[in-house]
Amino acid sequence: MTTIKDVAQEAGVSVATVSRLLNDTGVVHPETAARVTAAIQKLSYEPNLLARNFRRSESRVILILSPNITNPYYAHILAGIGDVFSNLGYSAVIFNTSDAPEREREALEMLKRHRADGVILMANTLSSQEFKEYADQFPLVQCSEYDPNLQLARVSIDNYLATQEAIDYLVGLGHRRIATISSENNYISTQLRMRAYQDTLQRYNISLSDEYIKHASYDYSFKSGKAKAKELLTTDPMPTAIFCISDTLALGAVIAAQELGYCVPEDVTVIGFDDVEHTTMFHPYITTVAQPCYELGRHSAELLFAQITHASDYTREVVLPHQLIIRESSAPPLILD
Repeated sequence: MTTIKDVAQEAGVSVATVSRLLNDTGVVHPETAARVTAAIQKLSYEPNLLARNFRRSESRVILILSPNITNPYYAHILAGIGDVFSNLGYSAVIFNTSDAPEREREALEMLKRHRADGVILMANTLSSQEFKEYADQFPLVQCSEYDPNLQLARVSIDNYLATQEAIDYLVGLGHRRIATISSENNYISTQLRMRAYQDTLQRYNISLSDEYIKHASYDYSFKSGKAKAKELLTTDPMPTAIFCISDTLALGAVIAAQELGYCVPEDVTVIGFDDVEHTTMFHPYITTVAQPCYELGRHSAELLFAQITHASDYTREVVLPHQLIIRESSAPPLILD
């Protein structure tokens, strides 16, 4: 293995000179720098970046914790984070936590071992107290999901308002039997969407029915969305509209309706949330609440970098705009109640 001493001998300089050039810790004459660079290339020398950055008390690595990296919603957020930090010369380590607290702790321990400079979490299952202990010591940003009990840096949309607008739209079409497919998880977005669903129906004096509220799997799986939609579609009276808190659940609901012999939107309207690509891959295209996923990631990355570099003039809470996109899966009910 080529060492820094080999490079110094090849370039005809001292080890200290090579070290100054690699670590950018002093002035090196351009001609000398050229000889060292040529020696590095000739000998295929690879500096120990981890050791070098450890001496600088930085790793140039950031952590990204995602509950499910196979979900297309998170994939777009990852792209936004990755583009920002790649341009800044950082690498990223992505942990798929599956909402397991022990996996979150395992990832966050990298911060204590100086193997990462900061972390972006897309979901958190740790207690507020335990979570705050990490946030008090290390740069940390909550992206999409956040702990409402803590005043920590976060980037999200207004989930309550977005859901309110979706239910307003359904009521405006004439729907009164409006069901929802939520999730078993306890994310703040799940809580806010359920609260807005219930509050908005009450505002229109539409009675709430427990039979119209279903909870799919914690990870919004297509299979669970389909199963819960079939439960709703075999309820008497059947709902005329189903609001799903994710597009994957909405796609499951559309397939469930078709398998039971119903047409969307003629027999039942289906609305999703997120606006991932799947919503326009087959007909009917899904009416959905669009989240700016890439921008969620980009803003989170910029916010984390501001913390890492000890910037003093950054916004700790960023709320990005959403948009209700009307497509083919929504229409007025055939018979008004």
